[in-house]
Amino acid sequence: MDRTLQRAADLLAQARLPVIGGLFTDVNGAAAALALAQKLGGVVDHAASRGMSRAARVMRETGSTPASFGEVRNRADTVVVIGDGPRDRDPELLDRLFPAKGLPRPGDNKRELIVVGTGKGKTPSGIRTKVIKGKHALPELVALLGAAVRETPFEIHDEALAKKILSAGKRLRESAFAVFVCDPAELEEPVLHTVLETVRLLVKTTRAATLALSAPGNGDGVNLCSTWTCGLPVRTSFAGEVPENNMWAYEAERLLKSGEADTLVWIDALDGADATPPTRAFRGIPSVVLSSKPVKAGRDDVVIEVGAAIADHDAAVYLPPIAGIGEVKATSADSSKPTVAEVLNKIGTLIDAKGAA
Repeated sequence: MDRTLQRAADLLAQARLPVIGGLFTDVNGAAAALALAQKLGGVVDHAASRGMSRAARVMRETGSTPASFGEVRNRADTVVVIGDGPRDRDPELLDRLFPAKGLPRPGDNKRELIVVGTGKGKTPSGIRTKVIKGKHALPELVALLGAAVRETPFEIHDEALAKKILSAGKRLRESAFAVFVCDPAELEEPVLHTVLETVRLLVKTTRAATLALSAPGNGDGVNLCSTWTCGLPVRTSFAGEVPENNMWAYEAERLLKSGEADTLVWIDALDGADATPPTRAFRGIPSVVLSSKPVKAGRDDVVIEVGAAIADHDAAVYLPPIAGIGEVKATSADSSKPTVAEVLNKIGTLIDAKGAA
Protein backbone atom coordinates (compact mmCIF):
# COMPACT_ATOMS: atom_id res chain seq x y z
CA MET A 1 0.00 0.00 0.00
CA ASP A 2 2.82 2.44 0.85
CA ARG A 3 4.43 1.93 -2.57
CA THR A 4 1.06 2.28 -4.29
CA LEU A 5 0.27 5.53 -2.48
CA GLN A 6 3.72 6.88 -3.37
CA ARG A 7 3.16 6.02 -7.05
CA ALA A 8 -0.16 7.88 -6.92
CA ALA A 9 1.48 10.89 -5.26
CA ASP A 10 4.30 10.93 -7.85
CA LEU A 11 1.81 10.77 -10.71
CA LEU A 12 -0.39 13.57 -9.35
CA ALA A 13 2.53 15.79 -8.39
CA GLN A 14 3.54 15.89 -12.08
CA ALA A 15 0.02 16.61 -13.37
CA ARG A 16 -0.63 19.85 -15.21
CA LEU A 17 -4.44 19.77 -14.79
CA PRO A 18 -5.78 16.76 -12.88
CA VAL A 19 -9.51 16.00 -12.75
CA ILE A 20 -11.07 14.35 -9.70
CA GLY A 21 -14.19 12.65 -11.01
CA GLY A 22 -16.75 10.01 -10.19
CA LEU A 23 -16.93 11.19 -6.58
CA PHE A 24 -19.29 8.38 -5.58
CA THR A 25 -18.26 8.71 -1.96
CA ASP A 26 -19.43 10.03 1.40
CA VAL A 27 -19.07 13.58 2.69
CA ASN A 28 -15.67 12.87 4.28
CA GLY A 29 -14.39 11.51 0.97
CA ALA A 30 -15.74 14.56 -0.85
CA ALA A 31 -14.02 16.91 1.60
CA ALA A 32 -10.70 15.10 1.08
CA ALA A 33 -11.17 15.22 -2.71
CA LEU A 34 -11.77 18.98 -2.59
CA ALA A 35 -8.67 19.49 -0.42
CA LEU A 36 -6.57 17.47 -2.87
CA ALA A 37 -7.98 19.38 -5.86
CA GLN A 38 -7.07 22.66 -4.18
CA LYS A 39 -3.55 21.38 -3.43
CA LEU A 40 -3.03 20.27 -7.04
CA GLY A 41 -4.84 23.12 -8.78
CA GLY A 42 -7.26 20.59 -10.27
CA VAL A 43 -10.93 20.21 -11.13
CA VAL A 44 -13.73 18.39 -9.29
CA ASP A 45 -16.74 16.92 -11.12
CA HIS A 46 -19.33 14.39 -9.94
CA ALA A 47 -20.44 11.62 -12.31
CA ALA A 48 -24.10 12.70 -11.88
CA SER A 49 -23.44 16.42 -12.20
CA ARG A 50 -25.15 16.79 -15.58
CA GLY A 51 -28.62 16.60 -14.01
CA MET A 52 -27.56 18.62 -10.98
CA SER A 53 -26.00 21.38 -13.06
CA ARG A 54 -29.03 21.52 -15.36
CA ALA A 55 -31.42 21.94 -12.41
CA ALA A 56 -29.16 24.55 -10.81
CA ARG A 57 -28.89 26.55 -14.04
CA VAL A 58 -32.66 26.61 -14.54
CA MET A 59 -33.23 27.56 -10.90
CA ARG A 60 -30.74 30.45 -11.20
CA GLU A 61 -32.50 31.71 -14.31
CA THR A 62 -36.11 31.47 -13.17
CA GLY A 63 -36.25 30.65 -9.47
CA SER A 64 -37.82 27.56 -7.93
CA THR A 65 -40.31 26.46 -5.27
CA PRO A 66 -38.92 23.17 -3.91
CA ALA A 67 -40.52 21.01 -1.24
CA SER A 68 -38.91 18.40 0.99
CA PHE A 69 -39.71 14.73 0.59
CA GLY A 70 -41.42 14.60 3.98
CA GLU A 71 -43.57 17.64 3.20
CA VAL A 72 -44.77 16.07 -0.07
CA ARG A 73 -45.48 12.73 1.63
CA ASN A 74 -47.45 14.32 4.45
CA ARG A 75 -49.13 17.33 2.86
CA ALA A 76 -49.55 17.11 -0.92
CA ASP A 77 -53.06 16.26 -2.13
CA THR A 78 -52.04 16.05 -5.82
CA VAL A 79 -48.75 14.51 -6.94
CA VAL A 80 -47.67 14.78 -10.59
CA VAL A 81 -44.93 12.34 -11.61
CA ILE A 82 -43.23 13.40 -14.85
CA GLY A 83 -41.52 10.83 -17.07
CA ASP A 84 -39.98 7.44 -16.33
CA GLY A 85 -36.99 8.77 -14.39
CA PRO A 86 -38.49 9.11 -10.90
CA ARG A 87 -39.77 5.54 -10.69
CA ASP A 88 -36.79 4.08 -12.54
CA ARG A 89 -34.50 5.71 -9.99
CA ASP A 90 -36.67 4.76 -7.00
CA PRO A 91 -39.06 1.83 -7.62
CA GLU A 92 -40.59 2.36 -4.15
CA LEU A 93 -41.13 6.08 -4.65
CA LEU A 94 -44.92 6.00 -4.84
CA ASP A 95 -45.30 3.71 -1.84
CA ARG A 96 -43.23 6.16 0.18
CA LEU A 97 -45.05 9.24 -1.13
CA PHE A 98 -48.47 7.70 -0.45
CA PRO A 99 -48.26 6.07 3.01
CA ALA A 100 -51.31 4.31 4.40
CA LYS A 101 -51.43 6.85 7.22
CA GLY A 102 -50.17 10.39 7.25
CA LEU A 103 -50.60 13.79 8.81
CA PRO A 104 -53.79 15.85 8.25
CA ARG A 105 -53.66 17.47 4.82
CA PRO A 106 -54.91 20.88 3.73
CA GLY A 107 -58.12 21.05 1.74
CA ASP A 108 -60.89 18.53 1.26
CA ASN A 109 -59.52 16.67 -1.79
CA LYS A 110 -58.73 12.99 -1.64
CA ARG A 111 -55.15 12.34 -2.69
CA GLU A 112 -54.62 11.90 -6.41
CA LEU A 113 -51.71 10.82 -8.58
CA ILE A 114 -51.14 12.13 -12.10
CA VAL A 115 -48.46 10.44 -14.23
CA VAL A 116 -47.29 12.25 -17.35
CA GLY A 117 -45.50 10.62 -20.27
CA THR A 118 -45.22 7.21 -18.66
CA GLY A 119 -47.37 4.17 -17.95
CA LYS A 120 -49.44 3.74 -14.81
CA GLY A 121 -47.28 0.93 -13.48
CA LYS A 122 -47.74 -0.20 -9.91
CA THR A 123 -49.55 2.41 -7.83
CA PRO A 124 -50.57 2.43 -4.16
CA SER A 125 -53.99 0.92 -3.52
CA GLY A 126 -56.81 3.38 -2.95
CA ILE A 127 -55.08 6.24 -4.76
CA ARG A 128 -56.92 7.65 -7.75
CA THR A 129 -54.54 7.77 -10.71
CA LYS A 130 -54.77 9.69 -13.97
CA VAL A 131 -52.42 8.69 -16.81
CA ILE A 132 -51.53 11.31 -19.42
CA LYS A 133 -49.77 9.44 -22.17
CA GLY A 134 -50.25 9.09 -25.90
CA LYS A 135 -48.33 9.41 -29.13
CA HIS A 136 -46.98 12.78 -28.02
CA ALA A 137 -43.45 13.11 -26.65
CA LEU A 138 -42.91 13.97 -23.00
CA PRO A 139 -41.98 17.65 -23.61
CA GLU A 140 -45.20 18.16 -25.58
CA LEU A 141 -47.33 16.50 -22.88
CA VAL A 142 -45.78 18.72 -20.19
CA ALA A 143 -46.46 21.80 -22.36
CA LEU A 144 -50.08 20.73 -22.92
CA LEU A 145 -50.59 20.21 -19.19
CA GLY A 146 -49.13 23.66 -18.55
CA ALA A 147 -51.54 25.14 -21.08
CA ALA A 148 -54.45 23.40 -19.37
CA VAL A 149 -53.44 24.84 -16.00
CA ARG A 150 -53.29 28.33 -17.58
CA GLU A 151 -56.63 27.63 -19.31
CA THR A 152 -55.01 28.42 -22.64
CA PRO A 153 -56.82 26.79 -25.61
CA PHE A 154 -54.98 23.99 -27.41
CA GLU A 155 -55.84 21.48 -30.11
CA ILE A 156 -54.82 17.84 -30.41
CA HIS A 157 -56.42 15.08 -32.46
CA ASP A 158 -56.69 12.67 -29.53
CA GLU A 159 -59.94 13.82 -27.90
CA ALA A 160 -59.70 11.35 -25.02
CA LEU A 161 -56.21 12.58 -24.17
CA ALA A 162 -57.35 16.21 -24.45
CA LYS A 163 -60.11 15.55 -21.90
CA LYS A 164 -57.62 13.96 -19.50
CA ILE A 165 -55.27 16.92 -19.82
CA LEU A 166 -58.07 19.44 -19.25
CA SER A 167 -59.28 17.44 -16.25
CA ALA A 168 -55.76 17.32 -14.83
CA GLY A 169 -55.39 21.08 -15.29
CA LYS A 170 -58.64 21.70 -13.42
CA ARG A 171 -57.56 19.35 -10.63
CA LEU A 172 -54.26 21.20 -10.24
CA ARG A 173 -55.97 24.59 -10.05
CA GLU A 174 -58.28 23.24 -7.35
CA SER A 175 -55.56 21.45 -5.36
CA ALA A 176 -54.60 22.64 -1.89
CA PHE A 177 -50.99 21.54 -2.44
CA ALA A 178 -49.85 20.19 -5.82
CA VAL A 179 -46.33 18.87 -6.28
CA PHE A 180 -44.51 18.03 -9.53
CA VAL A 181 -42.00 15.17 -9.13
CA CYS A 182 -39.21 14.79 -11.69
CA ASP A 183 -35.65 13.65 -12.29
CA PRO A 184 -33.66 16.63 -13.62
CA ALA A 185 -31.29 14.25 -15.43
CA GLU A 186 -34.21 13.07 -17.61
CA LEU A 187 -35.72 16.44 -18.56
CA GLU A 188 -34.20 18.99 -20.90
CA GLU A 189 -34.06 22.61 -19.76
CA PRO A 190 -37.14 23.83 -21.72
CA VAL A 191 -39.22 21.13 -20.04
CA LEU A 192 -37.91 22.10 -16.60
CA HIS A 193 -38.74 25.73 -17.38
CA THR A 194 -42.31 24.72 -18.30
CA VAL A 195 -42.73 22.83 -15.02
CA LEU A 196 -41.44 25.77 -12.97
CA GLU A 197 -43.62 28.24 -14.89
CA THR A 198 -46.67 26.08 -14.16
CA VAL A 199 -45.81 25.99 -10.46
CA ARG A 200 -45.33 29.78 -10.42
CA LEU A 201 -48.80 30.21 -11.89
CA LEU A 202 -50.39 27.88 -9.34
CA VAL A 203 -48.78 29.53 -6.31
CA LYS A 204 -50.66 32.74 -7.08
CA THR A 205 -53.87 31.12 -5.88
CA THR A 206 -52.88 27.93 -4.05
CA ARG A 207 -49.83 26.06 -2.80
CA ALA A 208 -47.59 24.21 -5.28
CA ALA A 209 -44.00 23.01 -5.43
CA THR A 210 -41.49 20.73 -7.11
CA LEU A 211 -39.69 17.67 -5.80
CA ALA A 212 -36.55 16.84 -7.77
CA LEU A 213 -35.07 13.41 -7.12
CA SER A 214 -31.68 13.58 -5.49
CA ALA A 215 -28.69 12.75 -7.68
CA PRO A 216 -27.29 9.20 -7.48
CA GLY A 217 -23.94 8.53 -5.84
CA ASN A 218 -24.51 11.01 -3.01
CA GLY A 219 -24.41 13.75 -5.62
CA ASP A 220 -26.37 16.19 -3.46
CA GLY A 221 -24.15 15.45 -0.48
CA VAL A 222 -20.99 16.05 -2.51
CA ASN A 223 -22.49 19.24 -3.97
CA LEU A 224 -23.36 20.54 -0.50
CA CYS A 225 -19.88 19.69 0.74
CA SER A 226 -18.34 21.56 -2.20
CA THR A 227 -20.59 24.57 -1.59
CA TRP A 228 -19.81 24.91 2.10
CA THR A 229 -16.10 24.32 1.39
CA CYS A 230 -15.46 26.83 -1.38
CA GLY A 231 -18.81 28.52 -2.02
CA LEU A 232 -19.35 26.70 -5.34
CA PRO A 233 -20.87 23.38 -6.46
CA VAL A 234 -18.97 20.71 -8.41
CA ARG A 235 -17.58 21.34 -11.87
CA THR A 236 -15.23 23.76 -10.16
CA SER A 237 -11.58 24.43 -10.95
CA PHE A 238 -8.93 25.32 -8.39
CA ALA A 239 -6.32 26.14 -11.05
CA GLY A 240 -6.60 29.92 -10.58
CA GLU A 241 -6.15 32.21 -7.63
CA VAL A 242 -9.78 31.65 -6.60
CA PRO A 243 -12.10 28.69 -7.33
CA GLU A 244 -14.09 29.02 -10.55
CA ASN A 245 -17.30 27.17 -11.43
CA ASN A 246 -18.29 26.56 -15.05
CA MET A 247 -20.80 23.85 -15.96
CA TRP A 248 -19.41 23.42 -19.49
CA ALA A 249 -15.72 24.14 -19.15
CA TYR A 250 -15.10 21.88 -16.16
CA GLU A 251 -17.04 18.80 -17.21
CA ALA A 252 -14.70 15.85 -16.62
CA GLU A 253 -15.40 14.04 -19.89
CA ARG A 254 -14.96 17.19 -21.98
CA LEU A 255 -11.64 17.96 -20.28
CA LEU A 256 -10.38 14.43 -20.90
CA LYS A 257 -11.50 14.34 -24.53
CA SER A 258 -9.97 17.73 -25.33
CA GLY A 259 -6.66 16.86 -23.71
CA GLU A 260 -6.88 19.84 -21.35
CA ALA A 261 -6.79 17.42 -18.41
CA ASP A 262 -3.77 15.16 -18.29
CA THR A 263 -4.52 13.04 -15.20
CA LEU A 264 -7.68 11.53 -13.71
CA VAL A 265 -8.53 10.58 -10.14
CA TRP A 266 -11.63 8.38 -10.30
CA ILE A 267 -13.61 7.59 -7.13
CA ASP A 268 -16.28 4.89 -7.05
CA ALA A 269 -16.78 3.75 -3.47
CA LEU A 270 -20.42 4.00 -2.44
CA ASP A 271 -22.59 1.00 -1.60
CA GLY A 272 -25.48 0.41 -4.00
CA ALA A 273 -24.27 2.80 -6.73
CA ASP A 274 -21.83 2.51 -9.64
CA ALA A 275 -20.10 5.50 -11.20
CA THR A 276 -19.82 5.10 -14.97
CA PRO A 277 -16.43 6.48 -16.06
CA PRO A 278 -16.15 9.04 -18.89
CA THR A 279 -15.45 7.59 -22.33
CA ARG A 280 -11.73 8.37 -22.13
CA ALA A 281 -11.29 7.24 -18.53
CA PHE A 282 -8.57 4.60 -18.18
CA ARG A 283 -7.72 4.84 -21.91
CA GLY A 284 -4.43 6.59 -22.34
CA ILE A 285 -5.10 9.09 -19.55
CA PRO A 286 -2.91 8.35 -16.50
CA SER A 287 -5.37 7.50 -13.72
CA VAL A 288 -5.50 6.98 -9.99
CA VAL A 289 -8.55 4.81 -9.29
CA LEU A 290 -10.09 4.47 -5.85
CA SER A 291 -12.77 1.81 -6.01
CA SER A 292 -14.59 -0.64 -3.79
CA LYS A 293 -15.38 -2.78 -6.86
CA PRO A 294 -13.29 -4.66 -9.43
CA VAL A 295 -11.86 -2.24 -11.99
CA LYS A 296 -10.59 -2.62 -15.55
CA ALA A 297 -7.76 -0.12 -15.67
CA GLY A 298 -4.73 0.54 -17.84
CA ARG A 299 -1.35 -1.06 -17.18
CA ASP A 300 0.17 2.16 -15.86
CA ASP A 301 -2.83 3.25 -13.80
CA VAL A 302 -2.72 3.19 -10.02
CA VAL A 303 -5.62 1.20 -8.57
CA ILE A 304 -6.36 1.34 -4.85
CA GLU A 305 -9.04 -0.80 -3.24
CA VAL A 306 -11.03 1.16 -0.67
CA GLY A 307 -14.00 0.42 1.55
CA ALA A 308 -17.50 1.14 0.34
CA ALA A 309 -19.24 3.91 2.24
CA ILE A 310 -22.36 2.64 4.06
CA ALA A 311 -21.32 -1.01 3.53
CA ASP A 312 -17.77 -1.22 4.94
CA HIS A 313 -17.77 1.88 7.11
CA ASP A 314 -20.17 4.41 8.61
CA ALA A 315 -20.82 7.31 6.29
CA ALA A 316 -22.33 10.79 6.25
CA VAL A 317 -24.44 11.06 3.08
CA TYR A 318 -27.39 13.03 1.75
CA LEU A 319 -30.68 11.43 2.84
CA PRO A 320 -33.70 12.45 0.70
CA PRO A 321 -36.33 11.72 3.40
CA ILE A 322 -34.80 14.39 5.66
CA ALA A 323 -33.50 16.59 2.81
CA GLY A 324 -30.12 16.81 4.52
CA ILE A 325 -26.92 15.06 5.58
CA GLY A 326 -27.24 12.12 7.96
CA GLU A 327 -24.95 9.46 9.40
CA VAL A 328 -25.58 5.91 8.19
CA LYS A 329 -24.15 2.90 10.01
CA ALA A 330 -22.15 0.31 8.07
CA THR A 331 -24.12 -2.76 7.05
CA SER A 332 -21.06 -5.04 7.32
CA ALA A 333 -18.17 -3.12 8.83
CA ASP A 334 -14.71 -4.02 7.45
CA SER A 335 -11.90 -1.99 8.98
CA SER A 336 -9.27 -3.74 6.82
CA LYS A 337 -10.15 -1.46 3.87
CA PRO A 338 -9.17 2.22 4.03
CA THR A 339 -11.75 4.90 3.39
CA VAL A 340 -11.56 7.28 0.43
CA ALA A 341 -10.78 10.15 2.82
CA GLU A 342 -7.90 8.24 4.42
CA VAL A 343 -6.31 7.39 1.06
CA LEU A 344 -6.67 10.90 -0.41
CA ASN A 345 -5.34 12.53 2.75
CA LYS A 346 -2.29 10.23 2.74
CA ILE A 347 -1.64 11.01 -0.93
CA GLY A 348 -1.87 14.71 -0.12
CA THR A 349 0.64 14.32 2.71
CA LEU A 350 3.06 12.49 0.40
CA ILE A 351 2.73 15.25 -2.22
CA ASP A 352 3.54 17.84 0.45
CA ALA A 353 6.59 15.85 1.53
CA LYS A 354 7.73 15.53 -2.09
CA GLY A 355 7.35 19.29 -2.59
CA ALA A 356 9.29 20.07 0.57
CA ALA A 357 12.09 17.76 -0.49
